[in-house]
Amino acid sequence: MTAQSASPALRTLVAALLGLASCSSPTGQPLGGPAPLSYDPAPQPPAILRDVAMVNDDNEWNAPFIPGLRTTMDGRVALKVQGGPSTLSFYLFAPEALDEPILTGPIGARLLASTTPVEVVLPPAAVPGLLRVGHHSICDPTEEFPVPGERPNPYPCGTDLANDCYDITVISSLSQPSFTLQIWGTPVTVEVASPKTAQANIVRVELGDSVAGAVLASSPELAEVAVTVDGRLLTGRLGGANRYWTNPNTGEQILRPYDLIYSVLPDSADPCDVTGWTDFHPISHAPFDPNMARYGLAAYPFRDTEGELIGDGEDMGGSYPWVDREGANVFMTAVPGVITEQSQEDYPRRCVVEGCERFEYDSDFDRGFLVAGLWTHGKLVHLDARINNQDWSVGMRPDAHYLVDLYKDDAGDPVAVRFGSGRGYGSGAPGHPGNENILDSLQAMLNHRPAARTVTPRDVVWIMNTGVATDEVVFDDFLDPRAYIVSNMQATITQLRENRGQGDATTGVPIHWNGQQRVIGVNLGISNQRAYTLDHSVRLDVHIQNAATSLAFPVPAYGVVDAGTGRSEPVALGGFYGRGFWLSGDNQIRYATPAQPEPIADDWYVGLFVDPRTTEGATRALLSFPDGSSVRLVDRQTLQYVFDERVQHEVALPPHPSGFLHLAWHVRRDHRELTLLVDGFPFDRFEAPRAFFGVDEGELFLGRGPDRRSGARDAGVRGWVDDFKVLAHAVDPEVACNHAGGTLVELSGEALAAQAALYPAWAHAEVAAAAARPADGRYACFHDYSADNAATLANIPAGTTSLRNAIIFPEGPLRAGSPRPDSSDNAFCLSCHSAAGIGSMGLGALEHRPGILLEDDRRRQPHQPPRRVFGNIPAGWIPAGDGPGSPAEAMRAPAEGVLIDAWVLPH
Repeated sequence: MTAQSASPALRTLVAALLGLASCSSPTGQPLGGPAPLSYDPAPQPPAILRDVAMVNDDNEWNAPFIPGLRTTMDGRVALKVQGGPSTLSFYLFAPEALDEPILTGPIGARLLASTTPVEVVLPPAAVPGLLRVGHHSICDPTEEFPVPGERPNPYPCGTDLANDCYDITVISSLSQPSFTLQIWGTPVTVEVASPKTAQANIVRVELGDSVAGAVLASSPELAEVAVTVDGRLLTGRLGGANRYWTNPNTGEQILRPYDLIYSVLPDSADPCDVTGWTDFHPISHAPFDPNMARYGLAAYPFRDTEGELIGDGEDMGGSYPWVDREGANVFMTAVPGVITEQSQEDYPRRCVVEGCERFEYDSDFDRGFLVAGLWTHGKLVHLDARINNQDWSVGMRPDAHYLVDLYKDDAGDPVAVRFGSGRGYGSGAPGHPGNENILDSLQAMLNHRPAARTVTPRDVVWIMNTGVATDEVVFDDFLDPRAYIVSNMQATITQLRENRGQGDATTGVPIHWNGQQRVIGVNLGISNQRAYTLDHSVRLDVHIQNAATSLAFPVPAYGVVDAGTGRSEPVALGGFYGRGFWLSGDNQIRYATPAQPEPIADDWYVGLFVDPRTTEGATRALLSFPDGSSVRLVDRQTLQYVFDERVQHEVALPPHPSGFLHLAWHVRRDHRELTLLVDGFPFDRFEAPRAFFGVDEGELFLGRGPDRRSGARDAGVRGWVDDFKVLAHAVDPEVACNHAGGTLVELSGEALAAQAALYPAWAHAEVAAAAARPADGRYACFHDYSADNAATLANIPAGTTSLRNAIIFPEGPLRAGSPRPDSSDNAFCLSCHSAAGIGSMGLGALEHRPGILLEDDRRRQPHQPPRRVFGNIPAGWIPAGDGPGSPAEAMRAPAEGVLIDAWVLPH
């Protein structure tokens, strides 16, 4: 047995600090040290106490904000989804006004040219007997590649053709008193002056004659409408009333409270033809509908967050949907709860401003955004980001906010968190779109502008926006076909099912597995009107989500927290990012590891964030695997590898006075070589005499392990944990650093030199080899755990050079005027694309096609902006960067558009 550890200088330093003689213990040393102390199980305040109320007492945003609006396909002209009682409200996004990245820039709605919309009256709003005007969306069939008969937007117009005009169709829902809705399509021309500049503004909105579309019975309105880039797929929500639906494949008629729906135009209809959307189906039917084959949304049958199949025609169990512009994924909400129904004993609360109790809230499930589709292999994933800032309905306006005692400090005193912006009672914050729960994303539409790009060091990232929050959402781990456990510490969400004479049927009522018991009321036929009352006398198990979506092998359905021993955080706190889970020292998250049809013999990766809060020097369990191997911590100082309660190897960790540290392992060579990574960089290597970290059929524990052989109860780590991942494949050094919230850099000066010196020479040499850099160079995983987004791709320290592309895309870069490089053997790309992948997730996305230039290739990277640009193009619109930039003289694009790749990419 051999071990490679940190440098001798570091060992000497840490030994002096900790009173340890060396970094390794004799093989087979019994577990020892002082007895673990008992603590109050209440969670301590997280290291990062981020704002989750979103607005302050002056009705101002507390963070950067982009309102959730529906836009044209260039991401510029935007429409409020829930407008006024008779008006359409138009905004303009002006990315040219951005000088800093959105997420780390100044607070407020900086992307809006003006926070005051241009409002026009919608003609159908004057129809006699109308109950109300519902939601709206933009239909703009401006695609990346030309299609016959297209009229792409924008086009030059106005005096001297100096302005840009957009001819779009606004899709609207108008409700009638008879519980019936009608869809309308209204042609609209929007004229923009000073287009594609920081001074751009809307100068004209002109409406044509509205066209009546389908009438839908038993439906109050068509809400959260969205239309894909081809102008053919319409999606939205009808309200969860019982409806009959006939399966066109089988002829079977079923009655369900299905809510999320779609309709596809027939091939004979023109894009955006509102009269062509006549056949409406529950979204769960999409994977079985041959007319949906072109959309990634239909690639896989849907599953809930615990992996249970959602059958053809069943309800999805959510609300507030949004389908992306390519029709690849559906997003929706599904978390119920109201702040005023919570127990004062469990969640002591008081008003920020006296009188907040006067605000009343309807029962709903309008928070907790999930995603399912091509990027999740059909499985619903409960997202963990600031777009899920609150689990409970609590008003947005400041006088509706509460202070809730969520935590206790070292002295046992309560620490309050301000709750707000969960649902309703909107504030006057500039740019607020009028509905807190509308979701949208600009995807990559504005990525020609460096300041509009995402800054999180991952590959598939979108900036996503609601009516109260903006954040970056990472999809990489959901795309991974060989992920085994991906726990972001959100609770799972399933759906109440009832037997209607033909087996279990969905009811549209979500079940949030946060440990609370709800008494479900009588089924009155409308899912979101069904009572689900909290029973404070009962505690249930908490189900911690496993967001691994793999179909290649069975994965744990979720992690179990025994009833009453832990909680799912009700706000986006406790984690390195978003929610974390508090390990009390006496609780655990327990994953049932299923039997495998075939052994998974590949290399593995294991990692997590942990913020230990003990100082007594006792040995505590962090991870315990089904094969009897485990990882233990002595406070924040020492890590132990243990088998059958005997220490096999011990590592003194580099100093971490407080806050999170990230621990991870490369598990190689039949699980006998364990490379420990600390904060994303290799730190120690242990050649074990037996296999470690095996996930045979059994149980895997995070926190307190199984009871000891002597019968004594084990002690677990006390502190916060987040982002627990177990992947059935190796990861490269950059991705390992990404999992730790950082990105790899090469050092050329003193920046990060002290950090780099903590790690052994062999670790630097391995990073150098992966990046094809000098073996004697110095390298570091640039990270900062002191605050959200403190270390990003946009603030790499001066005196360092990014290694990201050198490692994950060595065959690159993408070059205009050349074919895409061959990525068939790129291990990073193969962590998402596979032989079993469907559509763009298959291996065809990676192959070399020498006869097709990049700008003509229909395969696009997730971060690439739309391929064509139209209308007026200002002088020097795109500055030189990786590419030469756009022309120094102003120009007008021809009708077929200009290809943008030649300006933004090298040649």
